[in-house]
Amino acid sequence: MDLTSPADIARTAGRPGRAPARPLDLAPPAEVADRFRAAGWWRGETFLDDLYRTAARAPQRPAIVSERAHRPAGRRLVTVTYAQLAAYVDRFAAALSSLGVVPGDPVAYQLPNWWETTALTLACLRVGAVAVPVLPTVRARGLHRILDGTRARICVVPDVWEGFAHAEALADLAGRLPWLRHRVVVGDAAATGAVDFTAYFRRTAHERTAAGLRSRPRGGRADRPALLISVMGLRDAYTSVLHSPNTLYANVSAQSSPDGPGRRPGEAFLSTLPLTSLASLIYTVCWPLAVGGTGVFQDVWDPGRCLDLLAAAGVDQVYAEPAYLAELVTAQRRRPRAARRLRLVLSGGRTSTPAPLAEELREVFGVPVLSVWGAPELGMGALSGSGGGDWDGDGVRPLGGLEVSAAHAGSALEVRGPSVCLATWRHGTPAPVATWEHGDGWLDTGDLAAADRDGGIRVLARAGTRTGAIFMVPVSEVEERLLAHPRVREAAVVAYTDPEHGELPCAVVVPAAEDGPPGPAELREHLVSLGVAEAFLPTRLEIVGALPRDDRGRLRREALRSWLTRLRPGTPRPAPS
Repeated sequence: MDLTSPADIARTAGRPGRAPARPLDLAPPAEVADRFRAAGWWRGETFLDDLYRTAARAPQRPAIVSERAHRPAGRRLVTVTYAQLAAYVDRFAAALSSLGVVPGDPVAYQLPNWWETTALTLACLRVGAVAVPVLPTVRARGLHRILDGTRARICVVPDVWEGFAHAEALADLAGRLPWLRHRVVVGDAAATGAVDFTAYFRRTAHERTAAGLRSRPRGGRADRPALLISVMGLRDAYTSVLHSPNTLYANVSAQSSPDGPGRRPGEAFLSTLPLTSLASLIYTVCWPLAVGGTGVFQDVWDPGRCLDLLAAAGVDQVYAEPAYLAELVTAQRRRPRAARRLRLVLSGGRTSTPAPLAEELREVFGVPVLSVWGAPELGMGALSGSGGGDWDGDGVRPLGGLEVSAAHAGSALEVRGPSVCLATWRHGTPAPVATWEHGDGWLDTGDLAAADRDGGIRVLARAGTRTGAIFMVPVSEVEERLLAHPRVREAAVVAYTDPEHGELPCAVVVPAAEDGPPGPAELREHLVSLGVAEAFLPTRLEIVGALPRDDRGRLRREALRSWLTRLRPGTPRPAPS
């Protein structure tokens, strides 16, 4: 049952019940933590210390600049100073405590790129809770699996966002989530009987109550779990990775080259990715706080307005997937904006940046372009590109402190180091598996790679059924829904590389009747009707007579990928083999 009255909420916050399994005690061995601290990769402080330090020294410095697309034109740009952000973090933390959140409790939130999302993430750190960010594209079935698997005690969602009724979906799920104590809604909370975020979190001065005045930021949390990222489609299951403030900080501490992202004080960082993704949390929350800088983001993607925001906020560096960068190039060519402070573009993620796009980015924006390889297990893992200095070369070079193991072509890419997550947690299993519990800290990323002659690595492909550039596509679920179409006999979803957008999903379909194959628009409409998010829809369709299988009848996905690579528009379609 959810309660909307603050008094009722406070009275029931500590109601009895079995405590959920919590990964509170996960930590690396003491000798590992000491070694990482001695090398400067880890520290005793957290990003909260960075926040409060800058709030004291430069309270009016912008901590966040964001665009709210649905507001009137004159009110779209929102600036939150360090003093304001620190105050809201204290308030949100006290609100969480009043709802019964204690150290180790998971707190889920599925919010757009708003300043409140940043404040809520830091508030979880302040009370010792484990933040569970959820991508806005996740729909009811996926949200249920994440909330059930993580045993989240609270979930915060908007009422409606980009046409999807998040509050209604969460209300429908609540009866099947015994651990979920409170639903919190930004917007119309009364319609679903949820806690009103604006009234209870933003406008109620919990930090001034007796309990709020007694509370202090929890220290000693730098090595403990603070962030739980759920990865969809990873080995055909939902898997979570658990990060500490220090595994996140290692992404920043490893940056020392003047040609790379670096740690220049006061810089402004913009990412086009969802703020509830690990990459964006690192790049537009953790990094700016660590250097006393500014995180810049917009809540609804629009390439033209993004360029306007980039210029208005004085952005120094941008991180985006190739698909977004291709649109920025087109918009900038149509109407150039003066981005005088821009000095670096980072492009990539799970796949490399197409060379023509990288060259066009350098030409249009006149700044170095570095290609990023990263993964949920470790954040930003390696960089390459033609930015000059340390970054020249064909492969991707691991960041400082990160060890990689890829002995021969096509071998599994394993990683070890200060940025690698504390644990992985396959949903449905009773407890997470600590990274340092077995194998001396080595973790298999699931990607395939080979070492290059310069000491770097070349990421070749993903293992299993991983696919997608901007979002990890839940392959098995999309295939299952394709098979539900009456004119589909067999279906497979595999990756192909688009010259502009990087890795995208392709549906390879065997029709039920040769003379009546389904079309791409028909299949997309069918998938949407079954709840598949737009971000996971195949962007290409290939009709075949049969799918390649081995002697045991198992689908040969690598053969399909290779076949797709050989195909060219307008040429005959030989059968995959």
